[in-house]
Amino acid sequence: MSRAQHPLPVPTVLAFAGAYAVLALLGRTTVVDGATVSLVWPAAGVAALWMLAESPRHQWRVLVPLALVHGGVVWGTGASLTVTLFGSVSVAVQTWLLCHLLRRWCPSLLGAGGTASLRMPRTLVLAGVAAVLACTVGAAIGTTGLWVDGEPTDASTAVAWFARHLTGILAVGGVGHLAWEWRTQQVPARAHGGSTTELVLLWVGSVVITVVLFLQPYPLAFLVIALTVWSAARFRTFPAALHALTLGSIGLWLSLLDHGSFARLSDPLAEALVSQVFLVAVLLAGLFVGALSDRIDELFATVTQAQREAAEQAELLAEMTESMGEGLVVLDRDGRVERSNGASRRLAHRVRPGAPDADALAALVALVLHPAADNTDAARAELGVGDVVVPLANGEEAVLAVSRTVLTRRLADDGGAGVLLVLRDVTEHRSGLKPLAGFAATAAHDLRGPLTAIRSWLSLAIEDLEPGAEVLAPLRRAERATGHMGQLIDDLLEHAMAESGELVAQDVDLAGEHGVLAPLVGLLGPDDVLEVADDLPPVHADPVAVRQLFGNLVGNAVKYAKPGEPAYVRVRAQQQGSRVVVEVEDDGVGVVDHDRSLIFQRFHRSGAVRANFRGTGMGLSICQTIVHRHGGTIECLPTAPGTGSVFRFDLPGASGAGAWSGASSGASSSGVGPRAADPGREELRGSQAEARRVPESSRVSSPE
Repeated sequence: MSRAQHPLPVPTVLAFAGAYAVLALLGRTTVVDGATVSLVWPAAGVAALWMLAESPRHQWRVLVPLALVHGGVVWGTGASLTVTLFGSVSVAVQTWLLCHLLRRWCPSLLGAGGTASLRMPRTLVLAGVAAVLACTVGAAIGTTGLWVDGEPTDASTAVAWFARHLTGILAVGGVGHLAWEWRTQQVPARAHGGSTTELVLLWVGSVVITVVLFLQPYPLAFLVIALTVWSAARFRTFPAALHALTLGSIGLWLSLLDHGSFARLSDPLAEALVSQVFLVAVLLAGLFVGALSDRIDELFATVTQAQREAAEQAELLAEMTESMGEGLVVLDRDGRVERSNGASRRLAHRVRPGAPDADALAALVALVLHPAADNTDAARAELGVGDVVVPLANGEEAVLAVSRTVLTRRLADDGGAGVLLVLRDVTEHRSGLKPLAGFAATAAHDLRGPLTAIRSWLSLAIEDLEPGAEVLAPLRRAERATGHMGQLIDDLLEHAMAESGELVAQDVDLAGEHGVLAPLVGLLGPDDVLEVADDLPPVHADPVAVRQLFGNLVGNAVKYAKPGEPAYVRVRAQQQGSRVVVEVEDDGVGVVDHDRSLIFQRFHRSGAVRANFRGTGMGLSICQTIVHRHGGTIECLPTAPGTGSVFRFDLPGASGAGAWSGASSGASSSGVGPRAADPGREELRGSQAEARRVPESSRVSSPE
């Protein structure tokens, strides 16, 4: 059983019963001559707190002793038996209904099922409405008792009954609930609260002023509200509510003693009613101002914390960007440098030594966005898509891999978007690529000749042997080994060409009759399905490399389909800024979690795949190389076991699709211009792409 379901301990029950009895006796002292009921009833607030403190499953432990204590005090102070009985029922029903509504409307409130405070404007309003409804029902029952007992009753009788119980609930119950919270929870102090000296002076001055106001005959009692607002604005809600209750009680007490402007009313019932309205007004003013001040303090604390965290994140981001090896340059809409990091400034000073940072960065940005015609990947085969050659002050050249990203944050006053340039020095890497490509092509050519001869002689030997010859099985294994070696040579050449071959970037359609995906149907079996979305955005890339990229992914999907089931491949893409994000999904055997980050390594093949499927483990490494050379990344997304694979990668978007207008001229000269392709290169790379489409047995023996 949870703590909220345990009944109150007996000492606590006795304490609540004693408090109710004391305040009930105090209320009975306000019965005027010729009347039966009291003018005030502060005990109603104790009853509400008693019921809230008790578990909802044990409400009878409150209602029964509450009715008995109330009846005992009222009957013992001269009330008739009928009034006593109806009064006890009235208090019990009123208290139960109040707590029932609070638990329904404010389930998070302390005592109503949660630990939330009454110091919230919405909670105060709902609690006030619940008190009004409960006191209305209680007044109806109590007034009925007076009528049954033969007492003269009218509308004012019901209003007076309603007012004294509502005042007791709001005054004693509200302040008591804040005291309950103060005792059981940590209540934050005011963000800009007053000092102890100010609090003492406020209390002394308020009591003196309130007494003076009620000892003189003029209607100036409303000035007490200003003192209450001062207290609630400068100090926490509980002491402010206690301050308001004290001032209101002084005013009520002096009015009942025939002092102040309220005492000038001839009807004692009207005098008590107006005095209680004054008390409630003072108290509610303090509560609402205190609640609003608490809310302001919470918002102030939230904003302060958010500013502190934002400052820490900004400092961390600044440290991270300053420690990066890549140069970062943020440009505004007009192409002016707004921010930069240390790597970009160091690179800029290699272009303009000794110049101020702003001038050096401006010169670097101009070279990057508007390179010379012979310093782009369109003119130099060893460069990747987006590579730019920057002449340095010492006469050397630096090859920069440049990527542009349109920023979502608005930088200019007119709402224009800026752009982020990422500059990566790839001089050493690019300088070694062209010899590597030449070596790979030469090695592949030199190895193919002997390997083709070996396989041909093995085939002739197998044809000449009798079917049951003892050496037939070893010869067939040797023939398969030569086929595997031929495939490995082709894959190595493909990887070398993907990593170091010439790239000619242009706008390429992915879907459609002339798109790069159209020829891939040749990779499919009779029952396989390739589903291509019609709205694939075009990309700006090397068409041969992109065809090889998709060919490897679709070929893998067909190769690693579930045994006995056709392959189903889906290709979708969407524009994101200046990039096109592509996903290739299949329903094959899938990739286990621990292999998702390893499958892009050269020659890596998981145990399950190695046991059931043939291959060299180079296909996805080639895909990664192609994507990287186009400035993107590729990943294998996590999927449920056995549901297939999803490969996501990004390529540059076509010219004008999400590109930054301020860099359009630079983009057009940065490796995208048309030029005649090298026929030898196209033939070599075309044969590599076609190698994926021909039967396994003809790959090595294909003519060169």
